[in-house]
Order: sequence, then C-alpha cells, then structure tokens
Amino acid sequence: MLLTARLNNIRPLVNMLRTICFRPRASCAINASGLVFAVEEAQSIVAEAYLRTDLFATFNYNLALAREQRRARQNGADEESADPDDTTYVSLPLDNLIECLMLFYGPSGGTAGGHSSGIQTTSAMLTGGNPMDLRGASTAHIAFNGLGSDFELMLEERGVISVCRLATFFPETPVNLDFSRSPVVQQLIIRSEWLRDAFNELDPSSEAVAIAISATAPFFRISTVGDNGSTEMTYSKDERVLDSFFCSEEQENRYKLSLILRCKQALALSDKTKIRVNQRGFLSFQFMIPTDADVSFVDFLYAPLVHASELAA
Repeated sequence: MLLTARLNNIRPLVNMLRTICFRPRASCAINASGLVFAVEEAQSIVAEAYLRTDLFATFNYNLALAREQRRARQNGADEESADPDDTTYVSLPLDNLIECLMLFYGPSGGTAGGHSSGIQTTSAMLTGGNPMDLRGASTAHIAFNGLGSDFELMLEERGVISVCRLATFFPETPVNLDFSRSPVVQQLIIRSEWLRDAFNELDPSSEAVAIAISATAPFFRISTVGDNGSTEMTYSKDERVLDSFFCSEEQENRYKLSLILRCKQALALSDKTKIRVNQRGFLSFQFMIPTDADVSFVDFLYAPLVHASELAA
C-alpha cells in the first residue's frame, strides 16, 4: 500500500478535520511527514489542517511506490525529469470522511449498514435500531494505494468493527495565494480566548472586517461597521494578551467577514493564534491546537478585499 496508518484515538483527527469542513471536498497531500488536508473558497481563503506523524500510533508512507506511481503518470519519464516533490496529492470528500470517522457516535452510528453519499460501509453489530452512544476512544486503520484507488478506513470500538471505503478523485490545481511572495510586515501571537471574545462581538450584518496593526497604540485593532452600528476592539502589548509582537509597516486591511468567520471552530479549539500580514495585505491565522501528542496546527490564509495601498491612492 502507498499509505498505512493507525490511530489509537480518532478524536484529534476528527477535531482537526472539522475545523476546515466548510467545503464538501478537500485536497490531501501525503508524504513522509504526515497528511495535510486543504480546502479553498472563492479564491480568497485557503484553510489547511496539518496532521503530523506524531498524531498516529503508526504511519507508513511507501516512498518507493509513490515515485513509481509518479513516473508511470509521466509516461515513463526518467528520475531526473520527474517532479522532485515526494508528495502524493489526492482529492477526498471531506464531509463523508468525517461522517465515516464519526460512525460510532450518536444513537444509531450514523450510516452503518447502509450507503450514503457514495460511502460503502459494513458493520458487524451496529443496526439502525440499536441506540448505542459510544463515547470511548475509537481506533482507526487507514489504507490508501494511490490515485484511482479508494481511501479505506477500518474503525473499531469495543470489539465492533466497521469498514468504510471512500471514492477518491484526481486533485485539482490548488489555489495558491502565495503568502510567502511578499515579506511579513506584521506578526503577533495572541491568546485565543481574547480573539474568541472579539469574534463574538463582531456585527454579523457587516460585509467586511478591518484588521489594523501598528507600532503605536492602539497596537492591534479589529473593527466592523454594519446595520447595527460599529464595533471596535483594541488590544495593547500586555503580556497577558500578546505573547509576541512585531510591526515594521503599519497597515489596515479589510477582509470579507463571512470568510473570516470560517475559522471559528479552529479558534475554539486553539490555545494561541499566530497572526501574520504580508506587505500585500494577505492575512494568515495559524491556530495552535493541543493534542495528546503535542501541538497541531490549522492555517487559514485570506486575501484582502482592498489593499491598504489602494485605499491610500
């Protein structure tokens, strides 16, 4: 197999995937370092969940097979002309993947014993009328043999086993907002509880949210203007709020509020959030989410509605 892995507890995986599940399909990058699931919307937001190998009890990526499959897709191109990236890319139905992982949760085990949205499942004990509400740590075995094959899950909970097979798709060309193309001019790390409070105060009738970072007070400002009036939250460089702060160029940029709020689930799970803005006004949120193994990361990258330089002009 190209990929085999085992999880002794599916909760971290489910939590990470749900933070980016605002689109039905995700691209998945597989390599020796782990898995990266990514979704995008309106060519204005890209969200990525990083599932490193330390989240898994076992993780085996068959690098030799990956290279062989890549050469076959390139019609026998030699090693020198082949893409040097040792990553396999595939597209998966993200909502169905989460549904499979949650099979043992809820009163009837979700879709056990049936077919839903292209999912094929078999179960040894679960039936639609069995009011099981299993809250234990389900284990999962993952297997994938490359493009064109199914993504396979074998779940086990207290001796109950279910096998799910998800159809996969050839990956589409990912949207590249190319955050690294311009230097980072603003960066801070904020305790997520403060950011959660700010997001809860934003006027949902607003079309856009303005984010301003400056070298002088107010150092960090989030504001909206909507049907219900204006809302503004400011933050000082108090160490109880900000763990670090850097600003080499003052900017205020506007972003689509509905897209910014896509990150609320990742924000809810995180302890700290790194915020970066590059010279073009592109915004990056990196959420640091504690897991049993260590800290995992979910990144949200946003394109600005109007860049600060355009406003000045």
